[in-house]
Amino acid sequence: MPNQGWRTRRVAVVAAVTAAIIGVSGVFIVLGVINQKPSEHATLPPIMPTAGAPYASAEPQFHIPASFTAADDARAAIPLSQPEVHWVFADGPNFPPLVSPCGGYLPSDGARVGAHQLALVSPMTVKLRRVVLYRDVASARQAMEERRSALQQCARHEDGNAMATVWIWQPLQIGDEAMAVGSQRYRGSNSLPGHQRGVVMRQGRTLVTYFDSGQSRVPPTIAEVEHYATVARPVAAELASAPWN
Repeated sequence: MPNQGWRTRRVAVVAAVTAAIIGVSGVFIVLGVINQKPSEHATLPPIMPTAGAPYASAEPQFHIPASFTAADDARAAIPLSQPEVHWVFADGPNFPPLVSPCGGYLPSDGARVGAHQLALVSPMTVKLRRVVLYRDVASARQAMEERRSALQQCARHEDGNAMATVWIWQPLQIGDEAMAVGSQRYRGSNSLPGHQRGVVMRQGRTLVTYFDSGQSRVPPTIAEVEHYATVARPVAAELASAPWN
């Protein structure tokens, strides 16, 4: 079992800065959470390493180089003003999946050999960057293809109790391949609190995901999700020249 090293940092912030910390425009901590009944709130997807998660256990665990994660360390030094908002770091290949519309782990998860994640966490919203390294380029390609297939097969995923999660996606010209994704919970034609949105980008054998989830009732659009692309593009260029990728 890999070392699931993680640590929490709590420091203080100006609310206007929080929106740009990991790279998307617009307010994220308070987005869509006003005047909602607690019973309507969506359960946020798990983001921390999990003991039962599949990964390439027969392969040596790869630690993402500190030179590549230095920008995350710098972001986490930005002071935060809301006491309920904090940073959480995590490392290791055994994360729960992101962008898995049909639910559950993906077959390619068993080819993960290393990962690093920085998340900005509040009681009702999570925003993160996750870097996942796969055994080889073919496995990383498979991870992207599995997500595209799931987005098509489960564009409307029935969640039970007359609720469903509806997904949108669109290819992006970043790195070797990329896509913008978003989802919203519904009961019938009425939107419920519970959104997810982000960008998944592959360069070589590495997938980088910029992602936020929370309690917005406003369905995400591709246009707003694409704001993550501004941050993802230079990361793709950095990965293209990284000898470990």
